[in-house]
Amino acid sequence: MDTSPEIVLDKDGFATIADVYRSLAPDEKAVFIIRHSEREDDVALETELTANGIQMAQDLGATLKSEEEFSYVTSGFVRTNETANQISKGRGEATSPKLITNYDITGNWFLKISADSLAKQATALGLKGSSVELMARWAYEGGYPETFYEMEPRAQEFMQAVILKNLSKWKRITIMVSHDIFVMPLAVFGSQKKVALKYHEDYHWINFIAGLAVIADAQNNLRYIPVKGADSGVIDYLAIYMAEHKIYTK
Repeated sequence: MDTSPEIVLDKDGFATIADVYRSLAPDEKAVFIIRHSEREDDVALETELTANGIQMAQDLGATLKSEEEFSYVTSGFVRTNETANQISKGRGEATSPKLITNYDITGNWFLKISADSLAKQATALGLKGSSVELMARWAYEGGYPETFYEMEPRAQEFMQAVILKNLSKWKRITIMVSHDIFVMPLAVFGSQKKVALKYHEDYHWINFIAGLAVIADAQNNLRYIPVKGADSGVIDYLAIYMAEHKIYTK
């Protein structure tokens, strides 16, 4: 009798990481590609997690407790390393994990320009939502060939060149911690554009410790499930703005 929990997507199109983990068949492997946990305001290489971000990562780890060992892959930024370490701590792992650094997930995979140039490009295009709006428009509507690779073939290339190439080296479960400009397009790709991250329409953006589960069967056929490690897979910037300015609707 199958006692695995049913995979339920929330209103924004995300399942919990814990539900997906518990649902895996014994011969399946999974890579959970997630955004790092909540960070301090700066976005430098050495930017650390906030106290809340540390707790968020530990809470996620607590939902993934088991006897099996995980692999942890990060971009090498302090905040991605800290996220992986805190998830491990939340799982109750006796020692800090050996982190695998992968420079393909630093955030530039989908970009033809530098990440620092995105905001300038958005300003030049007159987009008030800056690089976040620019990325959302590209992910859902395409275009901007001077700035981005085409999303689907580039995502498929990542699955072949990074995920499948390394899957045999990693444990059955891998936590891969990256950045929003890398994870957001993957979530859109894996959901066939059904996940609710249309910042250009509703001001939704990928939340911390949310992203995409990549699941491989014994023949290395892949399937995808958008996942969240917190209560929501999205940050609703409009709701935040209204709350901060005490704007209420009936």
